[in-house]
Amino acid sequence: MEFSQSELNRRLRGVFERAGYRRYRMSKFEEYDLYAQNKDFLVSENVLTFTDLDGRLMALKPDVTLSIVKNCPTEGIEKLYYHENVYRAAGLSFREIAQAGLECIGEIDEYSVCEVLALAAESLETISENCELAVSHLGIFRDALRNAGLQDASQSEVFRLTGEKNFGELEKYLEKQEIPEKFSEKILRLAAIDLPAAEASKELKEVLDGLAEKESIDLFSETCDFLGGEFPRTVRVDFSTVGDLRYYSGIFFKGYVDGVPTGVLSGGQYDGLMKKLRKPARAIGFALYLDALEPLFNDGADGGADILLLYPEKASARTVFEYKKMLSRNGETVCAMRLKPHGKRFKKVYMITEGGVLQVE
Repeated sequence: MEFSQSELNRRLRGVFERAGYRRYRMSKFEEYDLYAQNKDFLVSENVLTFTDLDGRLMALKPDVTLSIVKNCPTEGIEKLYYHENVYRAAGLSFREIAQAGLECIGEIDEYSVCEVLALAAESLETISENCELAVSHLGIFRDALRNAGLQDASQSEVFRLTGEKNFGELEKYLEKQEIPEKFSEKILRLAAIDLPAAEASKELKEVLDGLAEKESIDLFSETCDFLGGEFPRTVRVDFSTVGDLRYYSGIFFKGYVDGVPTGVLSGGQYDGLMKKLRKPARAIGFALYLDALEPLFNDGADGGADILLLYPEKASARTVFEYKKMLSRNGETVCAMRLKPHGKRFKKVYMITEGGVLQVE
């Protein structure tokens, strides 16, 4: 990565706003009941709470999507992005975690779905050219399992084994469930699909023939073709990409970048949550986990700015301000100091001299 965290935030904001998304700002806390009634949709049941001055039990928000859905109107369509901190349990303590992301809520259609997927891919490419967006469709997968004769409990086990890419155990499990061979072979092929988006349509139509509705297959195939045309190097269709079935109901996706061992982006269609909150609308969105990207930032956590501007003792404040303004024109952050601080790293170091400003590192 060739830029700092502040520069990444600026670039992501540009990606979202160019697509017509507006920033959504929220309080650091919500009434605890919102999370108590929707624990199925949280990463962890542990929530940091406190009693407000009026006696209400409040919580530092562990999730952004719940807060947005609760407060968002459902008429028409809302396109929102955010840059917020959430508070989640990590081991024996709580952590403040930075997230950026977006939500598209309301009367979403196929264009809305493709747009969110495209913005997820563009966000990853903003971070690194070595990235991947893995896309699957939990709704189609679930319909295929149901039509093959698998009940909900069995479906959960199939999803678990698929997510682990444990196809040998999956084959044994389907045999135990006495699934007809013509269906079990197709389910194994579906679970193992991992192809560039542009190449996925043909395989999907062959595997899903007779296992899912043709309309659903055609719509997802069109989405894959679109993504393959727009992001041929970035997007893959990978049905081992699975999420919580209580939360996600349709397309689901995860994002990865080179140099980070875990996923840095996660999202999908969460109509199940909308129904739980009695919201007459559909929704799709994603979150980008900025804390996971910290090892990639060129300023780490110790620089505090992209550029260090060193100035001599006799330099006037006006001169320093002028050079600082000049160096920050490209959106880079500039820290002006007389001496270089010990143990700090910066992307660039400049020095004010009698002849002007010179880059020294």
